Amino acid sequence: MHVVVNRFTLQPSVDWMDLTSALDQFQEELSGAHPEFRGASLVRVDDADAILLVFFDTREALDNISRNIAAPWFAEHVRPHLAGAVDRQVGEIVAGYMK
Repeated sequence: MHVVVNRFTLQPSVDWMDLTSALDQFQEELSGAHPEFRGASLVRVDDADAILLVFFDTREALDNISRNIAAPWFAEHVRPHLAGAVDRQVGEIVAGYMK
């Protein structure tokens, strides 16, 4: 199992409900077409800071879906709401993943 961890700060005017709705729709569409995509979670750290976790079965699936599907989606639905840069980390889950 592999994960992308995106940490970012949002503009004060962001509508969290719109953002969560967009993520829910993205997950639904992606899950049907790509079973190696395991899901995503948006963590609200505070009113401005968020962490987006995106889970994949393999590193290959992570790289392919991130590049070809998730990056364009992120650019359209999240990037316009950012107040700064995104801190993106990728790693293998070695313990503790819940199914």
